[in-house]
Amino acid sequence: MAKLNKIPDRQFILSEMYRSVVNLKFKKVDGEEREMNATLVTRLIDSRQIKESSPNPSDGDPNLIVCWDVDRKGWRSFKIDTVLEYNGVVSE
Repeated sequence: MAKLNKIPDRQFILSEMYRSVVNLKFKKVDGEEREMNATLVTRLIDSRQIKESSPNPSDGDPNLIVCWDVDRKGWRSFKIDTVLEYNGVVSE
């Protein structure tokens, strides 16, 4: 898994999450750094937790991404401007 020097934009990260699981590190609101394996692939999300509408509507906060944490099995969110590392796709 090669670390990318440049953090991709929101649309790129979202498109990657809709097709696979990606790994990234971001700074939480409390300042703590957090690494996450995230996805928006429906088959990887607990069927009882699937949202009826898009978790990332086009008219929503352009800095916010809502995603499924595959390790903690829950919805999480982060702001693009807090991403420290984007390590790309970890599984299809």
